[in-house]
Amino acid sequence: MIICQKCTHKNPYDRESCVQCGTRLMLITNTRTAAAYGGIESLLRPTLEEHLLERITALETALMRTQDRLEIMLELLHRQATSGLYDHAMIDALVEHLSERGAVEGGKLEILWRDRVAEHYEEASEKDKLEKVLELMLGDFGGDNIDLFARLLDTGADLFLEGNAKRGIRYFEKALVLDPANAILAFFIGEHFFRINKPTLAQLYLERAINKEPENHLAMLMLGVICGDNGELDLAKNYLTRALKLKKDSFTAHYGLGRILASEGKLREAIGHLKQALRLKPTPEMYYLVGRAYLDYGRAEVAMRHLRRCVDLDPKFDAALYHLGLIYLKQNETLLAQEHFQAAHDLNPREPRYRVALRTRKAASLTPLPVFGRAAVSNRKVVTSGDVRLVELLRSDLLDVNVEGRKSQKRG
Repeated sequence: MIICQKCTHKNPYDRESCVQCGTRLMLITNTRTAAAYGGIESLLRPTLEEHLLERITALETALMRTQDRLEIMLELLHRQATSGLYDHAMIDALVEHLSERGAVEGGKLEILWRDRVAEHYEEASEKDKLEKVLELMLGDFGGDNIDLFARLLDTGADLFLEGNAKRGIRYFEKALVLDPANAILAFFIGEHFFRINKPTLAQLYLERAINKEPENHLAMLMLGVICGDNGELDLAKNYLTRALKLKKDSFTAHYGLGRILASEGKLREAIGHLKQALRLKPTPEMYYLVGRAYLDYGRAEVAMRHLRRCVDLDPKFDAALYHLGLIYLKQNETLLAQEHFQAAHDLNPREPRYRVALRTRKAASLTPLPVFGRAAVSNRKVVTSGDVRLVELLRSDLLDVNVEGRKSQKRG
């Protein structure tokens, strides 16, 4: 039997509450210690054993309730899964019926559906990232009016999530006026302007971020690219070299330094950095770039190996095919050269050099495609000139950075 801990009434073991007073029963037994104190009266004198038994009973009760809830949740999940299965079967039948009538294209409809789902998850992920950045901005606040600062950030973030980044960034700029030393906020604004290709504004805010946070690796990389394209080559090399000291395996730093050194005619040093960038990102674009550097350096055989590797990875890389044709033509292998020129022209018939190459039998009459600018001629767009795929490769490396990466850099 179970003795009620409140009124000491004896209850059967299958009862959960006292028959007499209704109190929820705890498992209390007539222990040796209780007997020594005089039986039931010992209930008025709690012992360690009794306390532990009460705690065990409470845990058992909580466990039973949790188990009941889990069973309810499992039942709901089963119903949801069954309902989803029925819905999916209905949609499949509807799509099949409409496809048979020619009203919709089943494959295209599935692609659109998957794109919508991916877009939804991407928006949710973007919202989470933005919220984390806002937390860091608030944590770094050093001004006087944090309430107004927080409201400006919230308004700007809402506009960003609504797709109105142009208005949203204005609120972030207003917030920065309240806290000019907020390096995280300054970097966020600078990164935004870098992303939308407004380098002048990006440089302004990124430099403010660097002044407060000298070891901001990403800000230094972006400033290195911006200064390199603005013709400030010494300043660009300084930023990129500092970035390499913080992170020696930085693709953008090696890539940017390689491009700048090549523009200055320092091809041997440039190739060293470009090969490091190739090691970090063995992409068709990097094999092409290293091959072009070796071609300008006068090492055609090494250039050919890299260009062939580029074509192996991407058979539609027309620029690599064209330069292989140039090398074959210089080696008097006219048929091979014409095959590569024809392949390049088929892939990109709008490039006039490919059409000229098809009618030419002398290598001296042809010139390589421009990739490396020459600082002596024009020191603009030194880092991002050339094939558009090279530009996309560089920007993707800079912009594919999550909030946790920035957070760890700040704490480091």
